[in-house]
Amino acid sequence: MSNDNAGRTSRTTAGNGPMGSAVALVITAVALVLGFLILRKMNDEPSSSSGGNGGGTEQTTTTALDPNATTSSVGVTTTTVPPLVTTGTKVQVANCSTVDGAAGKLTTALSGTGFLMAEAANCSPTQAKLTATEIVYDPAVAEAQAVAESLGRLLGGVVPTAKANPVANADGVYPEGTGVLVLVGSDIAGKTLDEIAGKPTTGTTAAPTSSTTA
Repeated sequence: MSNDNAGRTSRTTAGNGPMGSAVALVITAVALVLGFLILRKMNDEPSSSSGGNGGGTEQTTTTALDPNATTSSVGVTTTTVPPLVTTGTKVQVANCSTVDGAAGKLTTALSGTGFLMAEAANCSPTQAKLTATEIVYDPAVAEAQAVAESLGRLLGGVVPTAKANPVANADGVYPEGTGVLVLVGSDIAGKTLDEIAGKPTTGTTAAPTSSTTA
């Protein structure tokens, strides 16, 4: 009887040895796989939670604006217009257009803006009628160029030219004390300074009644 029990015990022990080792290996392998998967999931969660599609909290960026900043100064170029030079020499206006009284009318208008004006005149008989107004100045007169350039801006962007006597007015020379001559063409003849500058005007202007061409 004792021999039979001993045989069974030895067979049972011998049979369970390899099986126990295999089970232990399987459990260990499963534990390693589970640990790897858990570790991988933990590493993936921070990156997925920060993305817009991962269901995590959306992060916003706020840019602080300087309360002292002004948008009007960004990308704006400021052009400084030099003041008009109206003194230093007289200006004569000569009518070289086909509009009677054009020189006298412009003389009055320029006098109202501060220019020192000589008496209005006609163009030289040998001077052809002008389509575009011209301005000439005596280079021997110190302030003549500055006054001529101011007139040019006021009369629609006419570029003045230096020219000594003789000139194209009726006398052929600059009058005494005069260093600038405006030869009125048909482009500005009979117009007000606002009309020359392209500014809107109201009302009507009566046609000149003077019998002289100046």
